[in-house]
Amino acid sequence: MEATSVSAHQLLTEFITYLTLGIDAIAGIVIGIAVVIAFISFLTNLRKAAGERALGLEKVRHRLARALLLVLDFQVASDMLKTILVPSATELLILAVIVAVRIALSWSLSKELEKRREDWKAD
Repeated sequence: MEATSVSAHQLLTEFITYLTLGIDAIAGIVIGIAVVIAFISFLTNLRKAAGERALGLEKVRHRLARALLLVLDFQVASDMLKTILVPSATELLILAVIVAVRIALSWSLSKELEKRREDWKAD
């Protein structure tokens, strides 16, 4: 009976390990795609007139910031799952600090995005 619970624990550990690896890979892919799209958009904006260029570059920053917010959410989820594997007090403290920093970054980016959205509506 105990052999079954050990194998179930090992199976759960492997599943969470692969799941977090997949989440981290998805986050990396999202960052890569967002950076490539932002760079192409940046190059495209260089051909525009000065007035249009400024607005275009702000939109590029806006799209890149939204992608980074998505990646931050993926990373928080991944870190939470990793903590399930090793639920020590030290790991929980590290997770709490990481989550607090990422929440602060997310909040800051979302506030900037809201401000930009309001600025664009005013134009």
